[in-house]
Amino acid sequence: MALPGNPQALADRAGSLVTSASRISQAATDLRSLAYDGTAKSLDGIRERSTEVAGTLDDAYDRYSGTANALVEYAAALRDAHRRANAADEAESTADTYGAQADSTVLALTRNVRSLEEADAPQGTIDAAQQRLDDARRAARRYVDAASSARSDHEAARAEMETAAQRAMSLIANAIDATNESWLDHVGNFFEGIGSWLADIGKWLGDFLQDLWDALQRILSTVLAIVGAILILVLVYTLLSMIPVIGPMIAALVVGILAGFLLASILSDVTKPTPEVSEYERNDDEEILSDGQPSDLAHALKDAAYVDQLGHRVVLNPDGTPELDADGNPVTTADETVIQVTQVVDADGVTRWRVALPSTQEWLSRFGDQGAVNDLDSNLALMLTPALQSQYERAVLQAMQQAGVDPSDPVMLVGFSQGGILAGHLAAYNSDYNWDAVVVAGAPIDSMPIPSSTTVVSVQHDWDPVPRIDSVITGGYGGHPPYSNNWTTIQEASPLAAEGVGGIHNAAAYNQTLQNSIDQIPQSAQDELADYFVGSDSAYGYDTSYYSWSED
Repeated sequence: MALPGNPQALADRAGSLVTSASRISQAATDLRSLAYDGTAKSLDGIRERSTEVAGTLDDAYDRYSGTANALVEYAAALRDAHRRANAADEAESTADTYGAQADSTVLALTRNVRSLEEADAPQGTIDAAQQRLDDARRAARRYVDAASSARSDHEAARAEMETAAQRAMSLIANAIDATNESWLDHVGNFFEGIGSWLADIGKWLGDFLQDLWDALQRILSTVLAIVGAILILVLVYTLLSMIPVIGPMIAALVVGILAGFLLASILSDVTKPTPEVSEYERNDDEEILSDGQPSDLAHALKDAAYVDQLGHRVVLNPDGTPELDADGNPVTTADETVIQVTQVVDADGVTRWRVALPSTQEWLSRFGDQGAVNDLDSNLALMLTPALQSQYERAVLQAMQQAGVDPSDPVMLVGFSQGGILAGHLAAYNSDYNWDAVVVAGAPIDSMPIPSSTTVVSVQHDWDPVPRIDSVITGGYGGHPPYSNNWTTIQEASPLAAEGVGGIHNAAAYNQTLQNSIDQIPQSAQDELADYFVGSDSAYGYDTSYYSWSED
């Protein structure tokens, strides 16, 4: 029977206690240094408390150090006992196996001798058979003795382990006899009364540096995007001015109008206040459109396709009848931006979130907003001025807060087209949440500085112009499909390519491409992201809510 205990786990724990003891000793030294550095009267109180707590920490060091040393010694003894016991068990098993074979040989030889005697065989033949039988019996006894010796070795190892355990307990008892748990109260009171400001400063400094880093990345990306946009405008001017019927003056006018349009669109979005976010109740028709929760990563994009269908209303004629398009279908308008937030809880209580973001629902926002903020203005702001937060970004962050997403909870962002742009944008430039994964389709995110801690899956169709936009506006900087340990780009032909651009840049087609090409994603990434979906074996339950907002 295997000995109880885990030597490696105990050794690791003992090592951590040794480290803790070392840190406690260093803390006591630092506090004494604080007590005697400086002469200002205002430090007298701190000196007194520092000296007091330093002494308490010395007691704590003795306690931790004594316990750690006892456990280190016991871990070594436990490891040796396990080694001896395991060797003994293996030897006993081997002896039992060969002993059984020897017993069978003895039985067969015994029958052979008896048969020879009953048949009045020559004495020499009987003597030879008897000799073989005696040899077999001696071998069987040796295997019995070996098994017994192995069992004795096992019990000796167990006894040594118990002796070592008693010694460890005695050493630990001696280490803690001189102190009690009250030292924790002293340390806690000190840090609450005097030292808590150090933790506050550390947290503030960490948050400040993270915000500074985010801001620098936003500014750098904005500068690159603006330079790229300027280069495009210069190129447009150069080409137009070379046309005789247009010339430099008209070319400059056209470029000026285009630049003014871009600037007005961006400012229209980023200068508006954050929209009022509220929970969204789907109507019966919208609920019918849903075909349930995605079961795995291969079906993740169907969430993005679904939210594109929410928040619309049918445009009515003056007489109250639906307005129809050229094909006789009702004309709809995007009144609201709607996102889907799904909470997935595993059996161990770990909470993960999937946030599905809709694509562009309005392209003529400069000629009268319909209401949804995922429009052309927001597109331009996200791509050209990441240093400025768009309405879309601010509203999504507010919706996540309302949904109860904790900053430390792992979050997967899912989006098609503009929804994918915002997903990559948040992971690259925002540190408010734990962006664990980004799954996008038809989105220009290749040049975004998404950290390696975020798993990225980007699906791009051949001849889809939208994922190439970042290469254009950055003047060729980045904009190529990345492939790395955390980033998988799936580049395939659209199953609806025969329908032209509408079939290439198509949410349903991208959903199908991801399913067909799921094997391109490393299995380790698939396994890691499986817990975001209801098909996972560890999924305990889920809850989906929807949030919406519109422009003022």
